[in-house]
Amino acid sequence: MSQILRLVGNLVLARLLVPEAFGLMAVVSTLLMALNLFSDTGSGVVIVQSPRGSDNVFLNTAWTLQMIRGVALWITGMTIAALLTYAQHRHWLSPGIVYDDARLPLLISVASFGAVITGLSSVNAKLAERNLNIATISIIDLVSVAVAVVAMSIGAYLTSSIWALIAGSLLSAALKSVLSHVVLKGPRARFRLESAAISELIGKGKWIVVSSILGLIAMSGDKLLLGGLVDGTTLGLYSIALGLASIASSTIASVLGRVIFPVFSEVVRDNMEALTQTYRKLQQLVDAFVGVLAGIVFVAADFIVAILYDARYEGVGHILRLLAIGSIGIRFVVAEQIYIAMGRMSLLALAGFPRAVIIVVGVPLGYAVYKLDGALAAVVLSQFAHWPLAVWFRSTLKLNHIKNDILLLPSVLAGVAVGWVASQFVLMVTR
Repeated sequence: MSQILRLVGNLVLARLLVPEAFGLMAVVSTLLMALNLFSDTGSGVVIVQSPRGSDNVFLNTAWTLQMIRGVALWITGMTIAALLTYAQHRHWLSPGIVYDDARLPLLISVASFGAVITGLSSVNAKLAERNLNIATISIIDLVSVAVAVVAMSIGAYLTSSIWALIAGSLLSAALKSVLSHVVLKGPRARFRLESAAISELIGKGKWIVVSSILGLIAMSGDKLLLGGLVDGTTLGLYSIALGLASIASSTIASVLGRVIFPVFSEVVRDNMEALTQTYRKLQQLVDAFVGVLAGIVFVAADFIVAILYDARYEGVGHILRLLAIGSIGIRFVVAEQIYIAMGRMSLLALAGFPRAVIIVVGVPLGYAVYKLDGALAAVVLSQFAHWPLAVWFRSTLKLNHIKNDILLLPSVLAGVAVGWVASQFVLMVTR
């Protein structure tokens, strides 16, 4: 439902704003994500996994660290904005690229305050995930997304300004923070710093920090790099295509974090014998979903874009088709949840390393050789870079069975067939 709401909001905003606004917002949101991941101590994962995860002192220590981190991120965001302003005034940036836009520093300064708001959120959301009480936190997320979509749409209608996107995101973060304290059950947030809890939170989270940094480069390095290579309109088209292609991955990521990871953690703690069957069921479900959606989008990308967007966004279709191929790579993220459940955080970092290398080297190199298509080829390739490690890890647990992979190819072919039939129907109707 959240993904559907975001898609509807994106369609409305695409008609109210110019593509350039999406390019600017892509840089702002990616930079904030970068700051967030670079400072991520993995406290949420530790709360779900740790034997002390339901202890009040442990939870309050995690909340205090989270709050301090939020303030630090805001200060860092304002510092980056100041440095960017200085670079613009000194004419160090190439004219026409996204980073040379005079609006960008102030956008970063204001948007980064969202880190303070998020830092004040209750950690009881992670306690609910630990106990597999998913309903309430899902409703909170849904409400906050709905408020963001409505606020952004009204603001864009009234002002036609990118500031509508910033205001909507801050309002959504504030509502989510308040609801996390009012609605979720658990200890009330109090300022507390216990040395043992700090040691566990930071000690177990060190590999999560490394994997988060590598994951940031793998997931968002493309936008940061393209921001220095292309203009705002091109980056805006890419951002919209990436958003459409990421519907499956975003949905799967939500389910992985809130359902599959806690399930694997419980299996590893209490019933290791059930791992094979549990993994098979979850992997097959993910393969069916990802495969069908990737096949449909690959065949029908141009029709999807033509139906959803106006002529200004025509270039999105080609980008979307290529990104659909890469979306299949997310299937082995299921195996990565077992890394975390077993406490093998180093493997998570190792999985992110080849992805990051391909993005950092491949995007600029690909762009230099084949322009945007070359950069897109590197992005697609990076989505499969973690597969060899996942296959090796599965072999150590005797999970490399044909039944675990049998649904992927039929699902992709089914998606291709559905996409082709839908495309032919659209052609027949519009002739």
